[in-house]
Amino acid sequence: MFTYFIAGVPSCAEFGHAKLVAEKLKKTLPFFSYRVVVKHKDEYYNWLRNFCNKQKWVSNDNPFVWKRFGNVRGPCHMIGNISNFFDILNEYYNVDTHLDKRVKKHIAMDNLERLPLMLSEQKPEKRSLPKKVCITGATYPSTSYLVSELLQLKSVQTKRGTIIRLHHKDVKKYEDLMKIKRELSNIEGNVRGHNAIVVVNSIEEGLLGCDLLIVQSSIKREDNEEYRHWTKRNYDEMMFLSCILNLHCPKSCKILLMGMDLLCFNLNVLAENSETVHIYNFVGVTSHYGMEQLPTISRTLGKPVADLHCPPVWGFIGLTKHIDLKHTVYHTIEDSNNGTSNRAFVDCTDHKAHKYLGNVLHSIHTDFIDKKMSVANTNWSLNVLPETRAAISLISEWFEQKNNKTMCVAIFSDGTFNLPFGTFMSQPAYLENGEWRPNSHYPTPSNEIFTDVVNNVVDLLQEYNLGKRFIINLRESSTKLFE
Repeated sequence: MFTYFIAGVPSCAEFGHAKLVAEKLKKTLPFFSYRVVVKHKDEYYNWLRNFCNKQKWVSNDNPFVWKRFGNVRGPCHMIGNISNFFDILNEYYNVDTHLDKRVKKHIAMDNLERLPLMLSEQKPEKRSLPKKVCITGATYPSTSYLVSELLQLKSVQTKRGTIIRLHHKDVKKYEDLMKIKRELSNIEGNVRGHNAIVVVNSIEEGLLGCDLLIVQSSIKREDNEEYRHWTKRNYDEMMFLSCILNLHCPKSCKILLMGMDLLCFNLNVLAENSETVHIYNFVGVTSHYGMEQLPTISRTLGKPVADLHCPPVWGFIGLTKHIDLKHTVYHTIEDSNNGTSNRAFVDCTDHKAHKYLGNVLHSIHTDFIDKKMSVANTNWSLNVLPETRAAISLISEWFEQKNNKTMCVAIFSDGTFNLPFGTFMSQPAYLENGEWRPNSHYPTPSNEIFTDVVNNVVDLLQEYNLGKRFIINLRESSTKLFE
């Protein structure tokens, strides 16, 4: 099997003649194959000379014809000018190539008008690959909701759609994963028609060409289990996963952790030992802790949820966390002077002004607020959807890379807010050049919040020999909190 290549200038009558004959043969002979190489008149002969030099040929013909065997990278065989080309066609296909001169002139004029289109047609189309997302630990209660949202998330879509790979380390969970796939069969093929849900047997298979790895590995603390033993079980699992990432994870893959009681500890272990993955590609979902408080804040203060921005979530999730209610942002239609503390929300407020709730909360009895919060937490603990909503919002921002939204996530701490450098802790962050970075425009929490826990965080990390990748002294870094 071979393909004829016809190169020339559209204004040339002989080029149009050769192209017309090839088109007619293509319509009548199913195995006849040809391609056209179009060049401007002022560049054609330079291009031809360079092309022939590479093939060790000598020619100055317009049009110029050759054939290539096998595929587009196969060996070439020179044919020559249009007469040589027509001699071969007459010999092999017994076709009449005669054409009136006036017709050839009209064809040349038509080709000249179509030159821009012909130039664009010969450029190889870049085929976009589908985005590939792997979810390991995919029997988590909210997986069905998470997958359905991912399949419809425009920022993750390409023209070829999205592929969601479901994985669980326990082979006995295979049927549970298939159940999720069947539940979402109506959503799997949306208007693009390219989406797919695939159940994979290994994490290595899930990581092939992976753009986003979502790790859901909720290792619950057993009754009467010592904290040290519980952290060791989490440590071992993250170490095992890091070994797989070092061997099989694409360098550009984003890694998102959610659904973990020891979220920040697991992030530190995984990032410390997954040396082939960029440090800012590790992120943990935490903004749902603030999101869960919004209905109660709305009812208590009489402000619509839509006018509230989730309060900052600080801390080492799994050991401590602090939800800074006083720095919840609410939006108003009034004008306000945007001071330093307000700059973090300039982009996300559009035409509305905003204020922190600290000015409002002081007028309401603290005990009343605390009572309301405890009732809200009891209700929300039965529902895992806030975390999924927070994850989808984070993923959407991460892939859109519009750099216009601040949210709370567990990320690599670079010393902003006086948090220990080199640890993964929850804090307000924004997207900068595709990486989540601390947003320093937020008010730094008071030292009292972390005084009792930072030492415990440092002790825990040093107990597991974490922090060496970043060449820091965690103990010295933490003393900045108390200066």
